[in-house]
Amino acid sequence: MKSIAVYIWIAGLFVCGNASVIAAFGFYPRQASNRRQHHVRKLSSSAVNSNISGSNNISINAPSGISWEVFVSQANKSNKDKGVLSASSVMESFASFSPSPGAITVNAAFFTTQPNKAIGKGKGHLVRCIQKKEDLTLSAIEINNVDSVEKVYRIVTEHMRLTTVNPKACDCMKYYFQGNESLEEGDPSKAIAMYNEALSLADRRTRQTSQLPKGSILMKRARAYLQRAANHRKILRSLVKDLTDTVPSASTMKILYQTASSNPELSASIFQRLAGDSKVNQGKFRQIRYRHDMHEFALLHATQDSLQATKLLPQSANAWYIAGECLAELRKLNESNQYYVRALALDPSMKDVLTGLMEKNKLSQEFMDVARASGFSGDTLRLAVDVAAS
Repeated sequence: MKSIAVYIWIAGLFVCGNASVIAAFGFYPRQASNRRQHHVRKLSSSAVNSNISGSNNISINAPSGISWEVFVSQANKSNKDKGVLSASSVMESFASFSPSPGAITVNAAFFTTQPNKAIGKGKGHLVRCIQKKEDLTLSAIEINNVDSVEKVYRIVTEHMRLTTVNPKACDCMKYYFQGNESLEEGDPSKAIAMYNEALSLADRRTRQTSQLPKGSILMKRARAYLQRAANHRKILRSLVKDLTDTVPSASTMKILYQTASSNPELSASIFQRLAGDSKVNQGKFRQIRYRHDMHEFALLHATQDSLQATKLLPQSANAWYIAGECLAELRKLNESNQYYVRALALDPSMKDVLTGLMEKNKLSQEFMDVARASGFSGDTLRLAVDVAAS
């Protein structure tokens, strides 16, 4: 089949009534113009695979026999500019917008021929989309400067013409990636709020929700709850230290009692001081109890999310690893090791890390068994373990 490479420039888009594409994509013209344009290039069948090397994919095969292969350039993989979607997030967006289990295969790729510098000034990614039926290439397009979820959504719905993709899927992925940014910035509360919105949209029965990464969102939210728990623990340790510094030791109490007994005229002031300190310390005890409850509440949420993620992603070693980590933080040490064993079976490369964590769990379990045998139990033991934990 003979075909030639056809470049679709902005004038052509206006003629076709696709001026809205300009707002969606920052396309670049040739060097003759400095005005930013939307750049879409149709490819000939002979050029489709001529300059792609190395790929690993997120694969889905269309039952109709007609599907799209999407190649996302990794040339800007290290770009971490705020507001610019990473290459891996672009790939995840394409996979999530698949309107059915089978419409899109997403590949990480390196193009041996990069776009003209005048065209490729943007910080986004080069994407090549190839429509196929079995081994036959039907059409192909190349889009430059893909840097947001909205642009991926427009490529899928307007250029690939997969019009059954629900707009709510785009909103879901936007909240998901905003949550990821907040988590990386150390703001777990904002991250959790974003993940809640994403999961709410993923749970709704729309025309297209099956490919949305609910399991991945749950893993990320579990991470956010772990980060929140760590923040509560930091405050908890500070409160305990403050209380420890202000509560008189047994030897100090003995000296005060002896002083009051030997000097009756001082006894009233000594006991008034102790009574006042006691009221202050009661307030500190309440703060410690509240903070410890918040710490455990966050851990329970993290554990719930991580366990649900293992059900949605049973072949993900990372899902089982996070679940094991959450259970360990919740002092379910034997159960934690069971999840670590499963993660290791799925990914043997994690052996060194997981072996160390399982040994740590074993030692912690022995410590707790000794503490229980010594009379510590319930809240006292949990508080001691949480404050002392590294």
